[in-house]
Amino acid sequence: METITVTIMIILFLLALVFIFSTALLTPLIGKKNLLFVILLGFTVGIVGGAFFIAPVFDDIPDMTRSIYELTSNSSEVIGIDVSTKTNVTSFIENTKKIEGVNSVQSSAITIKTDQIPDSWKTTFESRIPALNSNITSFNIPSNDTMLLTVKDGSNPQDAINQIEDWMMLVSGLNINYSIVHVSVSVDSANVNSVESQLPKGDIVITGVNGSIENKVQSVKAAMPNKSDVVILCGFLGMLTGIAGVFIDSIAEAWTRIRKRIKKNE
Repeated sequence: METITVTIMIILFLLALVFIFSTALLTPLIGKKNLLFVILLGFTVGIVGGAFFIAPVFDDIPDMTRSIYELTSNSSEVIGIDVSTKTNVTSFIENTKKIEGVNSVQSSAITIKTDQIPDSWKTTFESRIPALNSNITSFNIPSNDTMLLTVKDGSNPQDAINQIEDWMMLVSGLNINYSIVHVSVSVDSANVNSVESQLPKGDIVITGVNGSIENKVQSVKAAMPNKSDVVILCGFLGMLTGIAGVFIDSIAEAWTRIRKRIKKNE
């Protein structure tokens, strides 16, 4: 939601409160016995105004907070991306590095899904596969159909996957069903949204954004009350506005007396 839209929504809610207050000022004409009517009117208008004007703005608070932090911070954020090896992972990494605002791109880990691996083969795979490619830095088989490995920064993860697939088929006849490369993209905080919009659609999934700004935004989200509670609060605010309009004369008189008393004691 744009700033001008947010401003208009807030102004409209304030106008709703002005309407409640103005209606309450008519109580000398409609009678104090209608105080209950004013309270109900204030609560109802406050609820409606909160639901239509404040709740939509409330939804945008995290994004507005992120924008403010981005303008005042020079830190970097890390975009997590899962890239299917159905695509050319090397080309994806190289093309992503060229996007304005990207500081670095690294393949942090690789998940490979395979046919069911017999227990008799697991030990063989864990001892032999790391030696297939000198760029493999870690390798393990957490379950009978999953392999996890990491490769050196700057190396081609697709090469490692292809070598593993060829070797597996040769010695055991087992297939790789699919594989995913987990990629970390370091981005200037002010360019996160721009970079995300330029990433190719299709065989990639953005798994999340991490960094100091994202942590602050998540803290704001955690501290925010439930939206329904905000709407109800707006209802009570409308009710209090109505009560203030009904008793404005009494409130003004009390305030005048307090000021005179303060001046007298000085």
